[in-house]
Amino acid sequence: MNLFRKYVFRETFIVCCAATGLFVSILLVANAMRDVIGWITMRRLTCREAVQLLGILTPSAISYALPLGMMAGVLIVIGRMSSQNEILAMKSIGMSLWEITRPIFLLALSFTLFTGYVNLYHAPDSISRYRQFFRDIIREKPMRFITPKIFNDHFPGYAIYVDSLSNGNFNGMKIWRFDERNLLDSYISAKSGQIVFEESSGTFLLKLNDGNMEKFDIHNPSADFQKVPKIIFFQNIAINLPIKEFLGTPTNTPKKFHRMTLNELLAAKKSLNSGEDTISYENIRHKKTLINMQISSNLANAFGILAMTILAIPLGMKVHRRDTSLNIGIALCLCIGYYFVMAMFSLFGDYPHLRPDILVWLPNIILAGLGIPLFHRTSQH
Repeated sequence: MNLFRKYVFRETFIVCCAATGLFVSILLVANAMRDVIGWITMRRLTCREAVQLLGILTPSAISYALPLGMMAGVLIVIGRMSSQNEILAMKSIGMSLWEITRPIFLLALSFTLFTGYVNLYHAPDSISRYRQFFRDIIREKPMRFITPKIFNDHFPGYAIYVDSLSNGNFNGMKIWRFDERNLLDSYISAKSGQIVFEESSGTFLLKLNDGNMEKFDIHNPSADFQKVPKIIFFQNIAINLPIKEFLGTPTNTPKKFHRMTLNELLAAKKSLNSGEDTISYENIRHKKTLINMQISSNLANAFGILAMTILAIPLGMKVHRRDTSLNIGIALCLCIGYYFVMAMFSLFGDYPHLRPDILVWLPNIILAGLGIPLFHRTSQH
């Protein structure tokens, strides 16, 4: 019988790991399409840095992909074993369904503990490190954010064109500046220039050399635009370019709870209990609820693997097919529904009296509530 258990464990482990790897790849590709690809095509990121970014994001992807992978893996293995009458053969030698599937539950428990650890410590940290990586590139390599030979219009109120980049300097710079109504305010031409990150103001500082500025009087309705605009010649000038859309959340902004590790969440809760935060009782209660809900959500997501396994075993036997695509489709539908319900319950964070830290466990209870009777009924046949 040990031989059969090892066989079930090995088959489930291999298929679950393969399915998890597939879902991790899909999630990473989705993030790459959203953030990384655009930066690569605009030459703001090298391919090596892009790989580093995706590596940083992997723990966060695993926390979502592992429940999916476990569900799909169990459905595939059980469905195949059932269709090939392997489960029937094991039952014929006196093995119960519990004995046959015990290795699967041990694997699910192992993945649950692993996912819980990742959710509490590494997944939140990976999201923070992912955003920090972008901010570091902006601070350390600002010259990448203006691409020669194209119109750079990602800075609000500015359109920038440069002829070339050589020896750390832009050559042949042309800048169009627009007002809040998107009307041309001025045109600047410079022989050369550089761009640096200004830490104090959180902006790019564009330093221009040897040029001129043509100023248009757009605020005077009687102005004659056929006239030659006012021209100002300069040796050196500096322009602040806002980069809020690149930096995202400022580094001095308090961390959101979903980006905090368990230690950070407990420290935040301790500061609320000690009265270090001078805020009202209602705000303290609200923040405590959000902290408790975040911890519960991280754990509930991990224990969802066990709940899904309980349901997947009898479901795989009922489906009774070795069709991999069908089993993956069923797993996707169930997990999407699971995460949708989890997301819905997360909206109750503003209502402490509803105990959202307990409500986030309800999807697991529903899955287990459906799975246990099904498992018991299947084991009787």
